[in-house]
Amino acid sequence: MTRARQSIFIRAPIDEVFQFAKKPGNWTSFYNHLSKPERIDGGGEAGTEVETVFSIVGLRFPVTINVIRCERIGDEGFWEGIITGSFTAHQKSHYRSMENGTEATFELEIELPHSAFDRFTERLVYDRLERNTLRHTLENLKAACELER
Repeated sequence: MTRARQSIFIRAPIDEVFQFAKKPGNWTSFYNHLSKPERIDGGGEAGTEVETVFSIVGLRFPVTINVIRCERIGDEGFWEGIITGSFTAHQKSHYRSMENGTEATFELEIELPHSAFDRFTERLVYDRLERNTLRHTLENLKAACELER
């Protein structure tokens, strides 16, 4: 299993960032390597289920994302989802209101099934997730939310 954690400061209010980030229809506009959803059941709240494809280095991995937490508490927002299908992952997103904007932190734990991938593919996917996916995803979210301003 591999874990990755990254944060970024977004010059937009938490309400705008959280509302944008929680909507499944917006995920492909910022989540690196995620394809347009094939099915969306829900609006991003807990219980939402999304069928989509995660594509990396020319490989396609069909997945289902189940939202298990999506809530605002005071000056913070929390989103959590379980990803199943070609691989298993657990993502947590935390949004914290700060002066002049929002801090967004994404954490991802991913486990690839050993029987489905050779060692090269497994290492390549891990490396891409650890080094690039969360950073690019957060940069894309920042750009989308700041563009609206």
